[in-house]
Amino acid sequence: MSRTTNRYWVVEGSHDNPNDINTLDQSSKREHGPYTEQQATEKAKSLIQRNIDDFYHRAWVISK
Repeated sequence: MSRTTNRYWVVEGSHDNPNDINTLDQSSKREHGPYTEQQATEKAKSLIQRNIDDFYHRAWVISK
């Protein structure tokens, strides 16, 4: 697999507005990756499910 395909990261943390990545509390920010797009999506889903009881916690797939 080429390294250029691993350009996706998962960013997780607490948000003031869980529907807006720009409201991420930087002190809670954690990045995971790099991954392929599919791996990043699966990781984000896993993190969201693990934190399902925390309404303000979200995980986002981003590319760099």
